[in-house]
Amino acid sequence: MRIVTFLLVILLTTSCSMLSPQVAVTIKERLAVGSVLKLNQSIEIPQERSFVYIAKGKVAPFKNFNTVDIYSPYCMLYLNHENRQPHTIMPDQFEITKITEWDGYKSHRSLYKYARLNALPAGMIKTRLATRSLNIRSGTDIIMYATILRLHSSKQPEVKEIVCGHWDEKSLVEHLTLGELKTALGDLITIEAKVI
Repeated sequence: MRIVTFLLVILLTTSCSMLSPQVAVTIKERLAVGSVLKLNQSIEIPQERSFVYIAKGKVAPFKNFNTVDIYSPYCMLYLNHENRQPHTIMPDQFEITKITEWDGYKSHRSLYKYARLNALPAGMIKTRLATRSLNIRSGTDIIMYATILRLHSSKQPEVKEIVCGHWDEKSLVEHLTLGELKTALGDLITIEAKVI
């Protein structure tokens, strides 16, 4: 009887270790093309800008550099072009026409360098780095994983896409889940999902 009990314990232990770990399901795996993002209140994009940051359901204010926490889920809502005047995006429904997962790479050293100078090169995302202690000396690398949702509205064709993601160390970062996207957008933008 002891041998049978011993064998059962070993069998159960090894079978549990062979179960695959739970992997978070990304936006692209949960949200279908044809889903709708519903903008529930107007958003003003400042002059000489083509986008605004959205985090925790609010538009983040612009300063010399942005105040969004890059290590938490956040989004950037883009127009097709910069405008010389402020542009208001009115409440509307935007159909998702394409979903793309993307990862981009920057190192702490280069991010720190530009944050310290309070200037950023063209194309670099403007963010506040003071929210997490960075290992500047060793130059530990961080990476951004983003999901790009291409948008369409016949009423506002100038609205191009929303890019959502976050930054972290290469070994820790993953693409956002649908739940994290909803957290970033809050009640400002709600999702009418065609779930896959």
